[in-house]
Amino acid sequence: MNPVIERIITTLKELPLSRKIALGVFAMVLVAGFSTLFVWANKTQFDVAYKGLSKDDAASVVDKLKESNTPYRLTGDGTTIMVPEDIVYDVRLSMAKEGIPKGGGVGYEIFDKTEFGTTEFVQKINKKRAIQGELARTISAFDEVKTARVMIVLPKDSVFVEEIKKPSASILLELNTDLEKENITAIAHLVASSIQDLTPKLVTIVDTTGRILFEGKSEEEQAKITAQNFADAQYKYKVRFEENLTKRIQTMLERIVGTDKAIVRVTSEMDFSKNDMNEEIYDPFERGGEFTRSRKNRAEKVITASQEVPTPSSVNPIVGDEGLAGDQNNERVNKSDDTVNYEISKRIRETQKPMAVLNRLSVAAVVDGKYEFKTDENGNKSRVYVPRSPAEMKQFEDIVVKAMGYNEDRSDQVSMECFPFASIAEIEAEPALTGLKMVQKEYGRTIANLLLVLLLFLFVIRPIVKTVKDIKTTVDQEALPGPEDRALIEEEEKEPEFIEMDGKQQKEYLELLPDDQKEAFLKEMNNRERNSYFTNMSVNEKAKYYARKDLYKTVNILKGWISEVEEE
Repeated sequence: MNPVIERIITTLKELPLSRKIALGVFAMVLVAGFSTLFVWANKTQFDVAYKGLSKDDAASVVDKLKESNTPYRLTGDGTTIMVPEDIVYDVRLSMAKEGIPKGGGVGYEIFDKTEFGTTEFVQKINKKRAIQGELARTISAFDEVKTARVMIVLPKDSVFVEEIKKPSASILLELNTDLEKENITAIAHLVASSIQDLTPKLVTIVDTTGRILFEGKSEEEQAKITAQNFADAQYKYKVRFEENLTKRIQTMLERIVGTDKAIVRVTSEMDFSKNDMNEEIYDPFERGGEFTRSRKNRAEKVITASQEVPTPSSVNPIVGDEGLAGDQNNERVNKSDDTVNYEISKRIRETQKPMAVLNRLSVAAVVDGKYEFKTDENGNKSRVYVPRSPAEMKQFEDIVVKAMGYNEDRSDQVSMECFPFASIAEIEAEPALTGLKMVQKEYGRTIANLLLVLLLFLFVIRPIVKTVKDIKTTVDQEALPGPEDRALIEEEEKEPEFIEMDGKQQKEYLELLPDDQKEAFLKEMNNRERNSYFTNMSVNEKAKYYARKDLYKTVNILKGWISEVEEE
């Protein structure tokens, strides 16, 4: 085992019980933390598939998920359904195929299944339910609306005009956040436009907290609202007119004197009163002559009976008037009627006043002057303001007059002045930071980060490195041999002398030496080393040695060996 590890184990064993318990708790917390991170990193991530469902829709979705063995979670009191994030869209598509969720309440899908034998009363009820459900779904499309309920009252049809009643509607909203006034009005008009003969005046909107968000207005209240809206429209029209004219004049001046060197303000007086006039003018002499449209002539002549000229009265006498007829036969009557109808010219004229009539216009414009650099006696340059000349100001005034559409009959006013402008940099300039504040603003974050790194090194990294180094030094010192062991090692490591070696060691020692050193070593050997060397040599080695050293003596030895062999 590694000495360092052994040393750490030994150190842990030598710790007191309290420190062992604290270290164990820390290790358990560390392992638990890493285990939690590992489980969290590898767990199935759930995402919201549906949110804010009604209880019926949530139950339908859960049933379908159970049938397909799809894992899910319920949150938000069962109104929010979560599924694995990689199948969220698949779940939504599959549910949409089944017509789920229905959006709270039943809609026109109630007529998808036709049932024979359904009475007219049931059909009317189903139609009413379908309309209410579709309107509730539509209103729930607003982000601020969580759920919606719509109740409609449809009166019975009557053959008498006096007894005809208009429908009404009431809406209950459960809100996520407060609705703006425009959205509430939009919901009321949406419901009113979806039902025949229903007007926004007969629509009431409340929320689940009991607040009345919208209710039908009386004619007086509606008139006040209309007047307020009209006043707002008038104000906006006036402001837009002034802003548009201001922008036109100011941009024109800035192109001449420079950007941010011209200020223009426009004030207008407008008449918003309404005055509509209808005229019918009859003028028989407008066309310069008379034109006959129709003419009727009538003549009547009556003579006596002696002339026997029948008259209309004598041809068909009226019963009971015979005496009268006889009297009239002795009279002479002459009648003549002439009726002439002439064409009379007629002109119809309708005059409507525009929304606003400009009564007066006032324009005030200020331009900046010129600036020149002058050098004083000491050579210092300074920036000096120079006002514009009257001729230039007159030209600017003429330009503004033409641009604003000056009308003397309206008593329009124009004011054109020249003043030195204070630069935006001078107005918004902050005092320059110096000293510690400047260092804090410029280098505060950098210094804080460096201090953090330094503290981390001094109090965390450095103690850990020092502890490991001390443990390693201690282990290395303990691994070193003591004085007695060191003496034994020195004796073991000390190279023995040549005379103390045996034959094998002497042979190995000589073989390790180069040839020239080997010859020099053999020549320089003393008698004891030489005798030991010869003693440890084998017969063959001795023969080789003498053969190389003294050839004549070697020959004599060989002769002696041969003679000894022959005698035997």
